[in-house]
Formats: sequence, structure tokens, C-alpha cells
Amino acid sequence: METLQHFALLLVGAALVNNILLTRFIGLCPFFGVSNSMDTSLGMAGGVLFVLTLASSVTWVAWNLLLDPLGVGNFLYIPSFILVIAALVQFVEMYLRKAIPALHRSLGIFLPLITTNCAVLATAVESVRPGFFKMGIEYGFGFGEALVYTIGVALGFGIALISFAALRERLEVAPVPEIMRGTPMAFITAGLLSFGYVGLGGLFGL
Repeated sequence: METLQHFALLLVGAALVNNILLTRFIGLCPFFGVSNSMDTSLGMAGGVLFVLTLASSVTWVAWNLLLDPLGVGNFLYIPSFILVIAALVQFVEMYLRKAIPALHRSLGIFLPLITTNCAVLATAVESVRPGFFKMGIEYGFGFGEALVYTIGVALGFGIALISFAALRERLEVAPVPEIMRGTPMAFITAGLLSFGYVGLGGLFGL
């Protein structure tokens, strides 16, 4: 029961309380870039969930079975992790180009940018490197914890992105002053949405 509660708190903490987009402000490029359409937001959320989960799993194995035992983790973890992420993003891009070409065209440059998305790299690093403690979470997990944490981060990314896209679609038909339309209103909306996530800071003691 304690283990189940631990995993549940880890999932909720990663998805909501420590949301990587709206409380930690990591990975904001696709957040603003693709959130003007619900379809592209859903596609990006799915792509990040797939890439993030697999990337963190592979990088955890690489760190614990190869980089750390050989004593080269502190020097090679960044290029190694980026190589893993880039390979997975390439796989997703090839699949979307063949299976869902309309979504592939809609995502445009933002799909390859998952490779250098700091949210993906930050999550992979936090999952494997011990000694970090930030925002109520002690980083450096076992494989099960890393997997749950990564899924939580990806779900939080998707929830924030999709909710922001829904708000932006409503704002397109709202009586907003002309000077505030587009990017200015998007930044204001993101700030207000962020306040809501920050307000969850005391949830379940996280």
C-alpha cells in the first residue's frame, strides 16, 4: 500500500504540482508553437508521451548498466541521452509521415524540435542522476520510479498543452481588443493558467 501511494504521489507530483511547463517553465517552445490548434496539440502531446517514456527508459538502462559503471557518466550523459532522444524522434517522424501525413505537416518543425526539447532531456537526466532535490521531489530513481515519473511528466505536458490550446481556440472568437490578439493574449493566458498550477503546491503535501 505504501508503495502504491508513493507511486501515486510521484505521478501526481510530476503531472500537476511540478508541471514541467507551467510551474517549472521548461520546454515552452512547442507549448506556444503548436497550441493554436487542438489537433496539433493532441499530436504533439502523444509524440512527447511516446518519446519521453521510451527515452527515459533507455537512458536509465544506459546510465545504470553502462555509463555509471564505466565511470564516464558525468562526461558522456548529455551526448548519449541526446542521441537516444534523436533516434526516437526520427522514428516518430517517419511513422507520422507515412501513417498520418496531415498531422506530420501540421506539426512541421516542432516535431524534430522534440530532439532538443529541454523538457525531454531534463526528465531523462532527473530520472537517472542521483542527488537532485527540487520542487518537493528527490531525483535519481529506480527503474519503476523513473517510468512512473516520466509518464507523469508527459501527462502533465499533454494536459497543460491541450488545456492551453482549448483556451486559445476560445480566445479566437472572444471579444479581445485587436492590439491584444495573438501572442500578447497567449502570454497572458499562459500566465493565468500557470497561477492555477502553482496553487496546487500544497496538494497532498507535495
